[in-house]
Amino acid sequence: AEISIDGKGRLIGRYETEEEAAVDYARAVFKYKGQGALDKAREQRARDTSRVDAFIFDLTDVPPQPPVPKCGGYIKEGASKYRGVCFDKPKNKWQARIVIDGKARFIGYYDNEEEAAVDYARAVFKYKGQGALDKAREQRARDTSRVDAFIFDLTDVPPQSPVPKCGGYIKEGASKYRGVYFNKPTNKWHARIMIDEKKRNIGYYENEEEAAVDYARAVLKYKGQGALDKARERRALDNAREQDSIIIGLSDVPRLPPIP
Repeated sequence: AEISIDGKGRLIGRYETEEEAAVDYARAVFKYKGQGALDKAREQRARDTSRVDAFIFDLTDVPPQPPVPKCGGYIKEGASKYRGVCFDKPKNKWQARIVIDGKARFIGYYDNEEEAAVDYARAVFKYKGQGALDKAREQRARDTSRVDAFIFDLTDVPPQSPVPKCGGYIKEGASKYRGVYFNKPTNKWHARIMIDEKKRNIGYYENEEEAAVDYARAVLKYKGQGALDKARERRALDNAREQDSIIIGLSDVPRLPPIP
């Protein structure tokens, strides 16, 4: 049991049982912080448990469950590859959470990504049932069995400078980089690449340049340095042509009637 006094963690003692440790913690609060602090802690607990969204997770009776991988698609660098898990930068830990009754519920913080994913799966099993867990795994299986399923992993690819589009007209609101376009429903920039004659989703981004950088990284990894050099050379050739090396911007021109 520990207590914070004067901003420092103080060891109260070590105990065989959880209840004994908790009793001595309460006694230490009473002695070193006073009855008011003890009452305040109990009142805070009462308020917490009375809230509609209060939720205490108890997974002690739930056996370990294998993690549920995310469905096919791009997993952003630094994100978890498992469902229900994300990295909390301020705490430098992995966080597991689950949606129950339309509300995000916090499961816990973990040093290890896999441990967080295991507890997420246990929480799904306990609070949503085996059927929900099976459904999540089946969704993953369907995704990976699709011909167009593709997991992008760019963690081993260094940053690459974006590939500008070739000379010519760039439609208003469109990206100036290859492999990038603006997705209105998500209000984000979308990067994608053609692999095996299929469009593969790389990811969604707040920033156009970030999307363009990941597109260039994907070209390097999945098509090779030659393909990336070829795209850049084509852009350079376009710029060298006098007649075609013009980017037409019409954002400052009002709409005009067509010319019959």
